[in-house]
Amino acid sequence: MTKNDPAQASGRRADILERATEAFVSHGYAGTSMADLARAIGIQKASLYHHFRSKESLFVACVTEGYDGAVRRLEAIRSDDAISDPARIRAAMEEIYRINLTTPVGRMAPLIAEIAATIPEVAQAFHSGFIARHYATVTGMIEDGIARGSFAHVDPLGMQHLIFGPVITLALSREMTASFPDRDALYPVDRIRETHIGLILRLLTGKGSADGS
Repeated sequence: MTKNDPAQASGRRADILERATEAFVSHGYAGTSMADLARAIGIQKASLYHHFRSKESLFVACVTEGYDGAVRRLEAIRSDDAISDPARIRAAMEEIYRINLTTPVGRMAPLIAEIAATIPEVAQAFHSGFIARHYATVTGMIEDGIARGSFAHVDPLGMQHLIFGPVITLALSREMTASFPDRDALYPVDRIRETHIGLILRLLTGKGSADGS
């Protein structure tokens, strides 16, 4: 690979974003300086400014590019003709839980809410780059299922919020209680996820089992 190899540059950028995301999640936006970020990433501060002109632009990149993979995975689930519509919703919801509850980038939501009022560009980028695409993909899955007769004639918009709302609430609750020794007992992710998915599938299919059968 040469110094200007695009693949090498792309990999380096992804590494910077991953390490910066972990630093933001650990120390908050206000509590993390460019010097802190450079140390966490393992480069000189001047080199970090070569990649990103400011802490704000780096944070926006973490939000938009960090979430892009999750959106593309949902889009791939929607286009997978090998699975049924109920199985597609289950796979999508499992991915939504995974990204929001088990990855550093998924834990960025509280930080985004924290700084949205003072840096509206962050909220705008997060909405257009992730929320709008994420919601549209899941709404499309519901509309596909209705058109194919797999799902009842529900309101896709209302169902969209029934899918995403509990996940976001759970993620925020777990972040607020991160220091509690009994957090997992208070907010057991596996149990809540399975109950949530089962309820959504029953609403969509009008059938009694959690897989819609």
